[in-house]
Amino acid sequence: MSIERREVAGGTRWRVRLHAGGRVVADRTFTTKRAAEAWERQQKEALHGGGFVSPQRSRTPVSEVASAFLLARAGQVAPHTLRTDRDNLASLPTKFAARPIGSIAEADVLALLTDLLGGRAHSTVSRVRTTLSALWTWAVRERWTPANPVRGVRMPSGSVQAHDGGPLTAPVLSAIIDAQRERSPHGALITEWLSLTGLRWSELRALRVADLQDVPFPAVRVLRAQSDGYAEKAPKSARGRRTVPLVTRAHEIAHEWASGKGPTDYLATSATGLQLRGTYFRRAVAWTTTSPEHTIHDLRHYAASTWLRQGIPINQVAAWLGDDPRTVLKVYAHVLGEAQDMEALRRLNGPLPSDSPDNASEHDPRKGGRPEEPRETGPYQGKSGGDGGI
Repeated sequence: MSIERREVAGGTRWRVRLHAGGRVVADRTFTTKRAAEAWERQQKEALHGGGFVSPQRSRTPVSEVASAFLLARAGQVAPHTLRTDRDNLASLPTKFAARPIGSIAEADVLALLTDLLGGRAHSTVSRVRTTLSALWTWAVRERWTPANPVRGVRMPSGSVQAHDGGPLTAPVLSAIIDAQRERSPHGALITEWLSLTGLRWSELRALRVADLQDVPFPAVRVLRAQSDGYAEKAPKSARGRRTVPLVTRAHEIAHEWASGKGPTDYLATSATGLQLRGTYFRRAVAWTTTSPEHTIHDLRHYAASTWLRQGIPINQVAAWLGDDPRTVLKVYAHVLGEAQDMEALRRLNGPLPSDSPDNASEHDPRKGGRPEEPRETGPYQGKSGGDGGI
């Protein structure tokens, strides 16, 4: 029999040993025979159905499985993705990482994400969830655990994460650029140019002089991206390759950068002529001092918001950003609603219509208004006496 009765100091115990291929693949002890039989049936069904996971493997700590996952992930995903996964897994709470991989349930994942939202931005925690889902998908395939508890957990709403300084407005941006110009005129131009074009930092540092065009209209062609410390690659999405028109000021700055350079040289460089690096740029313009409430990526949002406020259609803005129109609609819905609010406010501040009940009350004596003056519509209007008129 695969279920054995054993008498121990604490009472009767029931030991289950599951055999497969002539060897024991699972071994567990229970205090009741009923629990032992139920567990044996469950494991046999999983074994015959191809979903069996060794209990010994499912007791492996999350941290150990994560290490194996990252080793397998190397070479299969982009270096930037691998680093993100490594950072996300390294930041997991110690207690969570020490738990057996097979003991994590949906409730545990939801509690983890909710706790993380207490100190991190929603987008950051969402990336942690993506990493965890990839980890458990791999763990299920490699028979570390029977199920993926992350898949059934939606991101908690959490609180709305906003910068303490509020949205980046034109006066705030102007103050930032002025403050940066005192420290690095060259760096201030980079900040200004990003706010006018909506390019990502990785796209800006990969631009070449040959990507600048003057005809049929001033623009830059975004053909590649290169994050700090990584190899050059195609832009973020299939829509990433695009042409972004340049307003007069952005065109002037671009030509200033291109002066004296060859077609394959980087368009925007450091003050010493080297390829841009985020760390050096932030240090040059004292970013934490000149713009403590905003990020470089906020310059992209500022550009998109400006375009929408100026009446550029959503599809066109999405094309310039290299994003899906649905994403633009979701992210900038508050900007799109501003025009309706402004029009409504203009109407509220305007005069009431002539046929409004409130206007009519001004001439109705019964409502405290003054009597309406007679209006002459014919030769006898307003006359009295005589034959009584018509």
